[in-house]
Amino acid sequence: MRRSLLVLFPLFVALILVLFALRQLLGIALPSTMVAYMTLETGLPVVIVEDLNHGLKQRLDFDFFTDPAFSPDGARLVLTAYLRFGSDIVTHDLRSGETRRLTESVAIAESPAWSPDGDWIAFASNREGDNNIYIIRPDGSDKQRITASSAGDREPAWSPDSRSLVFSSNRGDGWDLYRIELESRALQQLTTHRAPDTSPDWSPDGRRIVFASGRDGASAIYVLELETGEVTPLVIDPRYDSRPKWTPDGRAVTFARSVDGVSRIMRVDVATGALSRLALGEDDADALAWWRG
Repeated sequence: MRRSLLVLFPLFVALILVLFALRQLLGIALPSTMVAYMTLETGLPVVIVEDLNHGLKQRLDFDFFTDPAFSPDGARLVLTAYLRFGSDIVTHDLRSGETRRLTESVAIAESPAWSPDGDWIAFASNREGDNNIYIIRPDGSDKQRITASSAGDREPAWSPDSRSLVFSSNRGDGWDLYRIELESRALQQLTTHRAPDTSPDWSPDGRRIVFASGRDGASAIYVLELETGEVTPLVIDPRYDSRPKWTPDGRAVTFARSVDGVSRIMRVDVATGALSRLALGEDDADALAWWRG
């Protein structure tokens, strides 16, 4: 009996190792739903990437990264890298671990967003004095300034067809949402309110934009119908809610909620209003990004 156990035990261990390896390979080959988010560890920002379907987790524990956004194929992240003076936009390959710096200047570059067709990365920067919206190729070439305003333009988000950007700006009487066509540079103001409208995100079907606003007395989450211009509240709570993102299926919105100084990722069902918390991060989670293959 003892001899049989001695023979079977190495086989059992080998089987476990093979199954673990297969699980890892499956997660790389078929990562059906992934999230990236920022958390704080010993006071420093750390970006975590999780494959929700296969239980795989990757920790980017070098440099000071935040604002993660996935490439369309899910193989890379674009992030804001904090520097001693300012910040830059970088890409990080999740398979090779290679990090490429796309911007190099003593300025602020932040809020990167990868276009759905994979051709461009949009970001906000004050590299030429005023804060404007820029686009750049994923290899760091062909940088273009999209907006030219003496006000502050920030937080760009792509339309599903990669032809337009929505962003927040204080070029009017307050912080409102604007849409700009990349080819024509035609600009359209989408919201007009004395309270700040910020952090826009375009729905996967292209019909709606979710955003954060203080228009009802607290920072809450709203949805703008692009066809009608109607704005409806999605979540109103006395706590601070920010950075909304559509889930890949367009059925829900996730956002960061500040609770006693700690950020939690919440999910709200758009049709029913049902609210739940996502179990991400040990004690703190923010800046959530989604990818579904």
